[in-house]
Amino acid sequence: MKLEEQSKNDDGTIDYLYTTTFKVYDENSSKIYEKEGEVTISTTNNELKIDRDWSRGVKIDGLNGGL
Repeated sequence: MKLEEQSKNDDGTIDYLYTTTFKVYDENSSKIYEKEGEVTISTTNNELKIDRDWSRGVKIDGLNGGL
């Protein structure tokens, strides 16, 4: 997973872009896919909290609907 800081917000949260890479395979072949998204993280009582998460869907060859 790749995580890239985008901005620090006035309320103390931080926005990140992320890319997750995964491999789908069967007995005959394999293919690598990437899923991109955004996440906003805050710190409360010294613990990280995800306040917002958004991701783009990924169409996987051979699967109905994708991820």
